[in-house]
Amino acid sequence: MTSFRFSLQAQLALFIGAFLAIVLGLAVLSMQSLRSVDAKTDALATKWIEGTRLLGELSDRISEFRIAETYRALADTDEDRIAAEQRAATNRLVIEQLQRDYFALFGAEPRPDLAKVRDALAAYLAAHDAWMEREPDLASIRAARGVSALHAAYKAADDAADAAIDELKWSAGAEAETAGRITRGAIDITLLAASLGIALAIWLLFRVKEQITRPLAAITEALAQLAAGNRHIEVPEIERDDEIGAMAKSFDVFRANAQALERAHEATRAAQEHAQILARQDLLTGLPNRRMMVADLHAAIERVEDGAAACALLSVDLDRFKPINDLEGHRIGDAVLCEVARRLRLVSRKNDIVARLGGDEFAILIEMTPATHLDQAMRVAGRALAAIAEPIEIGDRRIELSASVGVSLCPENGLDVGTLLRAADIAMYHAKRDGRGRFRFFEQSMDEELRRRAALESALKKAVAAGDIRPFYQPLVDLRDSRIYGFEVLSRWTHDKLGSIPPDVFIPLAEQIGVIADLTWSVVRRACRESLHWGAQVRLSVNVSPMQLKDPLLASRLLATLEEEKFPPSRLDVEITESALIDDVDIARATLAALQAEGVRISLDDFGAGYSSLYHLRAFHFDKVKIDRSFVLAMQHDEESGRIVDAILSLLKHLGVTTVAEGVETEEVLRRLAENGCEIGQGFYFGKAMTIGDASKLLRRRRVDRRVA
Repeated sequence: MTSFRFSLQAQLALFIGAFLAIVLGLAVLSMQSLRSVDAKTDALATKWIEGTRLLGELSDRISEFRIAETYRALADTDEDRIAAEQRAATNRLVIEQLQRDYFALFGAEPRPDLAKVRDALAAYLAAHDAWMEREPDLASIRAARGVSALHAAYKAADDAADAAIDELKWSAGAEAETAGRITRGAIDITLLAASLGIALAIWLLFRVKEQITRPLAAITEALAQLAAGNRHIEVPEIERDDEIGAMAKSFDVFRANAQALERAHEATRAAQEHAQILARQDLLTGLPNRRMMVADLHAAIERVEDGAAACALLSVDLDRFKPINDLEGHRIGDAVLCEVARRLRLVSRKNDIVARLGGDEFAILIEMTPATHLDQAMRVAGRALAAIAEPIEIGDRRIELSASVGVSLCPENGLDVGTLLRAADIAMYHAKRDGRGRFRFFEQSMDEELRRRAALESALKKAVAAGDIRPFYQPLVDLRDSRIYGFEVLSRWTHDKLGSIPPDVFIPLAEQIGVIADLTWSVVRRACRESLHWGAQVRLSVNVSPMQLKDPLLASRLLATLEEEKFPPSRLDVEITESALIDDVDIARATLAALQAEGVRISLDDFGAGYSSLYHLRAFHFDKVKIDRSFVLAMQHDEESGRIVDAILSLLKHLGVTTVAEGVETEEVLRRLAENGCEIGQGFYFGKAMTIGDASKLLRRRRVDRRVA
């Protein structure tokens, strides 16, 4: 069975209602008692006292009437007698009026009766009137004849008036006693009601203390302990069903939330501490990270500015680390980085700071005296290069790598963090460019060169986007009949301010900055459009960079370009270098096969330089092989180079591959090449790279010459 409990608000309302009812009842009872007392008091003041006064005055008037009567009897003259009679008549009128006022005062209310007074007074007045009819003289009065009867009547009337006064006084006393009893009763009732009210108030206070004050104090104490950090305190009164119970349940929810919040705060604090570690430390190697290195470098610069020390910053970048990651996997790559970090710590001095800036880039901050900082930097850089060059064995893997180091000095190269970091990076870039595995100190000329390179990069991007790099054409001549076999498309760029930029400058730069594909497609598209009218026998030869050959969509993109320009694929030769075949043989084979299937011929460029692998001649079905120009140029004065060219021509002839000799500049070289079976020649002997207009003129002139011949 479920027990019903009043809510706290209902209990308070009930307690207050009972208290107000008692107070209201007490007030009503007191008011009624006071009204009764007031009525009695008013009756005493307005009736009984006034009635007593009227009866007293009535008694006095009877006495005055008696005196006037006596004066009349004793009057010696008529004037005195008449005056006494008038006085008696006046008093008689007053006596009658007093009787009427007395009766009018009480009205119909109970009052002390005046019957005896009225009867005695009437008898006295009748006796007086009878006495007056006899015209008493002084002698009879003196002789006391007839006086005794009149006096007896007067005495009876006067006694009756006094008796009435006494009776009225007794009645007034009785009324006063009644009013007193009412007052005492009202006081007793008021005291009783007040006692009940006080008892109820005390009981109410006790209930409030038990039901409200004490529970609230207990909850407050629990909250104080909760605020002091005791998250496991039990909140009291939680089992109640009223408002305090609801409040206790809410506080218990708050306590639970506070516990959860504290746990979350602890987790957040731990996360912040971990984040601070992450912000200062490289997780993989345990070295300080870039942020910490920057802070330490800033502090070192401040000490340099104070004249206390000098410092050097070494930027260490691993050479060709990406292939290790790609071929061996990131696990091996990470192990290599950790081993490099360990070795750099070993070769550094105790107070040097070794940091990992990101990827495969490390840094070493050296502080020393100004007189020795150059030598110290050289020694640390040399030890770092030697340590990294030692083979790294990871399981059954043996990893060999090198590094390039750039060094910036403070204060010589700058007094701010950004300048020193940039100077070290520039010096490291020049160390890589100069052959890797070495260190370079920063020089101002390096910065100027880098700025020129940055300007050239910006100009190259704009030139590629605007199509300012134009196709030039160098003739390819068939050595068997001197017919123009075709033209090799060569890119040429002339800048408004920088002038003519050599291809061996902007082509590698285009590959480095990632615009070589856009450049190639722009030049090829324009060359196809310009040479379309030359005829089916004149071929175009275009170069494809190693980076483009990695693109699986190269064949489809090139064929789509030819189709858009309406240029037959059978008129196109694509030249590639052996280095382009190294990275991904499968993609290269699939791409070249797709082009050959559409009639495009494939040439192997610069044969004799680089790898010159016979495997590639067997694995790839090349249509042509171009002998590297360095061997052809050397034939004029180096017989060994001539024999190498002869051997290459003999090999390719037996393989059935068309040969192209690049770098033909003299008739003697031309004759030897032709005698040894070289089919096509290219070089300054036949013509330099030229514009489309000059190429068209040359082609027309050769055709005319052949017809004349």
